[in-house]
Amino acid sequence: MIKKKLDVFSLIKSEIEVLKKSGSETASLDCRLLLSYVLEKKSTLYTHENVYITDDEIKKFKVLISERSLGKPVSRIINKRNFWKRDFKLNEEVLDPRQDTEVLITAVLKYYSNIFDKLDILDLGSGSGCIGLSLLEELKNSNVSFLDVSKKSLEIVKINATEYNLEHRSAYFQLNWNSKNWDSDLLKFRNKSKFDIIVTNPPYIPTDEIKSLQREVKDFDPFVALDGGLDGLMAYKTIFPKFNRILKNGSKIFVEIGMGQEDMVIKIGYENNLLLLGYEKDLSGIVRVIVFMTK
Repeated sequence: MIKKKLDVFSLIKSEIEVLKKSGSETASLDCRLLLSYVLEKKSTLYTHENVYITDDEIKKFKVLISERSLGKPVSRIINKRNFWKRDFKLNEEVLDPRQDTEVLITAVLKYYSNIFDKLDILDLGSGSGCIGLSLLEELKNSNVSFLDVSKKSLEIVKINATEYNLEHRSAYFQLNWNSKNWDSDLLKFRNKSKFDIIVTNPPYIPTDEIKSLQREVKDFDPFVALDGGLDGLMAYKTIFPKFNRILKNGSKIFVEIGMGQEDMVIKIGYENNLLLLGYEKDLSGIVRVIVFMTK
């Protein structure tokens, strides 16, 4: 197949307009990311660059642009999303990581500034593993257990862990936190060894509100990773009663919440004998993470 030399801008100019008309606010970046993916580039192309490309690759690029114009996120098209300092592979059963969730990482590092501390961390509802694996990159002597109900999610965690040589500090548990004895099963698997830290980004969108979310979210994120029940608090009510059982005394819990949920989540924490340590806000100034401690 003959490759021809073209500049990136001429390749993507018309496709940018297609995406703008479809409502994309990042049309140029979307085009450059998708073109980079088609050409198997390790870094994102810039408009001033020249590339060598075949007619078949141009056709493939246009097909991906068509998918994006129908609302499919770029991360779902290329099955990859940047989070914290790394790119993480995704599949259809994991939540697409958002920048707001990086507040969980900064919150943990605020309380655990010695990167050589040996900590046992539970990433509860781990999805792609981006939270726990990012912490492993920062906390060099720590270990993370990844717990998720989805076998396919844990498969992606393993792939991401292997990609960054973190598998030797990772453990994987397929458990459903809606089952009565998931905490006992977890401790049994770990020979009754408890954790120093829990990090979790549970589903917190009230069921009736999911249909009004952006189509990139409601149509492409797994429903189970979004659905927080009628009031958005179902997951907190389910998992908080287990924390004192699986954590050591004085351990910390870092939990992501939805906008305006802090008072209700704190109340659930108090009802389960947890101490409030503080809040962390996202870039929009919204309380995004609550930090608790076991007594």
